[in-house]
Amino acid sequence: MASLAAVVITHTTRHLRRTLLGVASSARKADLIVVSCDGDTEELQACVSSAPSEFGMDITLVVRAHTGQSRSGQVRNNGVRAAIDAGLGAEARLVFLDGDCCPAADCFASHERLGSEGGVVVGFRIDLSPEQTEAFDEGAVRAGRAPATIAREQIAGLEERDARYRRSAWLRRFWLTKAHKPKLLSANFSVRMEDYRAVNGFDTEYVGWGAEDDDLGRRLYAAGVRPVVGVKEAIVYHQWHATRAPLAWHENAGAARFGMRLPVRCVRGLENPLEQPTPRVLKLSGAPAMVVAGGADGAIRGASGRQ
Repeated sequence: MASLAAVVITHTTRHLRRTLLGVASSARKADLIVVSCDGDTEELQACVSSAPSEFGMDITLVVRAHTGQSRSGQVRNNGVRAAIDAGLGAEARLVFLDGDCCPAADCFASHERLGSEGGVVVGFRIDLSPEQTEAFDEGAVRAGRAPATIAREQIAGLEERDARYRRSAWLRRFWLTKAHKPKLLSANFSVRMEDYRAVNGFDTEYVGWGAEDDDLGRRLYAAGVRPVVGVKEAIVYHQWHATRAPLAWHENAGAARFGMRLPVRCVRGLENPLEQPTPRVLKLSGAPAMVVAGGADGAIRGASGRQ
């Protein structure tokens, strides 16, 4: 059976602990857990460092100084480099989560099952209301249940989206849907390592909020990676907070770049990354954290010095 890695990204401690609780409580345990941060504050590092002893799991933590603007695609690539350096091979499945999205108990198992024959598994999320987020039940998560009572309307919305995405996936075979549909949501999707590396991961020239996941989905599809819809099966619970998202998609910082004709394999991605502060990798377990390494060019290296 191929390895499964959870790659969790965040820029804040808000809701992160609960997300890591969900990761730890998953029925299918991740073989590797990477938390990659768009920041290196003591608060962030302390939050992640407390999780191994509390939840009984090992974590690879990647931190780098914040650049003053959102670079979530670059932070995801940093996490994948750490996974590569940890020895994950071409067949490994990377499950990407945002730090405010607590996975359901069977989320990882669903990603693994749906992606057993390849493809990019396209998930979505159940958006918890402020009241549901406030009532978040950690005991329920530990027991494999939803963290709050989920309304029928929320389930119905997920089912409607699942059906819509399946239509888009079917229409793709006849070139009758948009190039990035069904839409990939970076907060919950999975892909094989070899497919991610084939398109050079996220395009790090997307800076600011939005569109970098649409771009990755479009390039994966153009490379021949088929979509596998798992919207109502691979579930995560998105905990409420004020959003940074603009009201209209075209107001996204990356919308103009998304409208450009760009290569399937991006130029500045997993390899040849856009310049950034040197990332550091820390191995966290019951023992004190161990700093592994960081490269001046922004590429993470392990103890062997491999890039």
